[in-house]
Amino acid sequence: MNPDVADAVDALARSGTLSPTQARLFSRIARRHLVSVHTEMRLLAYLGVLLVMAGVGVLIKENLEHIGPVAIAGALGLGALGCLVWVARQAPAFSRGEVASPHLALDYVLLLGAVLVGADLAYVETQFLALGDAWPWHLLLVSAVYALLAIRYDSRVVFTMALSTFVAWRGVSAATLERSLWYSGEAGAVRANALACGALFLLLGGVLRARLFKAHFEPVAAHLGWLLILAAPLSGVGDPRPSGTAFAVILALLGGVLAVFSYGRRRFGLLAMGIVGAYIGVSALFLDTLSGSDTTLLAFFWFAVTPLAVLVLLYVAHRSLKEPE
Repeated sequence: MNPDVADAVDALARSGTLSPTQARLFSRIARRHLVSVHTEMRLLAYLGVLLVMAGVGVLIKENLEHIGPVAIAGALGLGALGCLVWVARQAPAFSRGEVASPHLALDYVLLLGAVLVGADLAYVETQFLALGDAWPWHLLLVSAVYALLAIRYDSRVVFTMALSTFVAWRGVSAATLERSLWYSGEAGAVRANALACGALFLLLGGVLRARLFKAHFEPVAAHLGWLLILAAPLSGVGDPRPSGTAFAVILALLGGVLAVFSYGRRRFGLLAMGIVGAYIGVSALFLDTLSGSDTTLLAFFWFAVTPLAVLVLLYVAHRSLKEPE
């Protein structure tokens, strides 16, 4: 309970500033008798979507021979259509900016409908081979559908799915290449595509913010973009010398640059990502320099002490960014 707020509510009620109904409401809030469960309800809605999709998967697996592929594809399509029709009837008009949701479940029914659309398209492609050898293109189609739904109904969750599906399309497509920008092999092609997708997402976020078109989507694009950019050299840190060492250096430098840039922009999420990336790169370089009988002991002390230092650094940075300029 906050006694100062409770006393102030009582004083305002006695003076007539607050009506009896308002006084009772504010008094319950001040005494912690009334709390918000909005976060818990959102978590339960998200878990509900996961459980529904898990149930759909089990139902398809157990009854494929009895129901048949056409009936299953139709049922998935009807389920997706039902969700999207409900969302279309409940959603407010389109706006270039952020739109307040009129219903707690709106975003999650939209998410369920979007996931059912993707599942239906994937099932049709698996059963009927509609695209043949060009099947990875269905991932691009799903990504485009998710992007349209996210923009129309102002859903950052579905926008995240659109970007993630786009990355999956590029990763699957890159796996078929024989040569990449860095070196021959599937890993190099996937790594190059991760860098390209990361840069594209950063550019997309910048354009959204500059054009004031769904500018609140920019953090989603920025975080996923930098995650991909850091993941590209991270995937090569364990390679033999000298490529593994080069990847560790690149990761440490990219993480350091991101941390400095994010601190200046007061963006703790990106700052934490940069610090962790730089720490992994520096740790890989440290382990790469170890040799002799004391290798295990030095590695133990390194990983016993340095994570605590990173946590302290993150805590200090978080406190610093919370303080007003």
